[in-house]
Amino acid sequence: MEGEPIAIPEFLQECPNVSTSGVSSNLQDDTNAAVTELATREPSNSQYTLAEMLQSPRATSPWDGNYVADKYRNIIQDVIEELSALVKPPCVGRLTLDDIYIVNDRAKININILNPSNTENLPTYRDEFRTLVTKILGSDNSTSVELKHFYHMVDKTQVALGDLLHHPLLMSSNERLYFPIDAIPELQSKTGDAWKGTYNDGKKIDIETTIVTSTCDPAFKSFYEKDKAKYPDNALGVLDYSRDIISHPKQINSEKVLEEGLTSLFPKRLTYLYDFLRGKGIRMQSIIQRRAES
Repeated sequence: MEGEPIAIPEFLQECPNVSTSGVSSNLQDDTNAAVTELATREPSNSQYTLAEMLQSPRATSPWDGNYVADKYRNIIQDVIEELSALVKPPCVGRLTLDDIYIVNDRAKININILNPSNTENLPTYRDEFRTLVTKILGSDNSTSVELKHFYHMVDKTQVALGDLLHHPLLMSSNERLYFPIDAIPELQSKTGDAWKGTYNDGKKIDIETTIVTSTCDPAFKSFYEKDKAKYPDNALGVLDYSRDIISHPKQINSEKVLEEGLTSLFPKRLTYLYDFLRGKGIRMQSIIQRRAES
């Protein structure tokens, strides 16, 4: 009946602060009304679909500079977690922006559409996830090294979706900063010093020229000049330099400036470390957990 609030989906009824006040009953039949209504809702006390959120005139950019904005990073991680926990073999079915509800800026998949009994001619949830993230963050034609790498990992079926939860693209600023610091002890405990001999993709990285010609804080250069002989021009040298300057934060006053500077200087440093850890059988969760417990 017109004027009645729409029913809260059963799978969302246990979520706190879910409200449908002010939502018209013909919302799903009137796209313009949906967009107008969404523009007046407060995300803190309403539930709506991811499609509605992205179409809203009040929608914010999914990017914060060169990084995924926290809100969208959380949403993508929520979808990964729910797919990993709820999807069953053969892992096929539809998943669209309309199947994901946003409650208090966090994502909940409509579990009623998961694991259909008739799986004929259905796409994999992995492919649907790829399409979904592309609609949020854009295509892999982006110049973002980490976005390209993330899509590459999604396309590799041998990479579990759960392993993408802590991909560098989806790490918080603090997690990104301390990723090298926390990864090295894990490598040491698993292989001793042996890993250092293989932490090299065969490509030369002119660390000195990269730092000297950059527009980053001058402290990056002065720190390098103090002991530059210890940093070989390869991936290991970049990792050691990152670890050392992060371990001496007084060199640069802001952790944000420090992390963004390192990423600007060496845009592949975190994705290479991510790949290397995976190759050694080290899960990202253990790295993140180390920081949380420290």
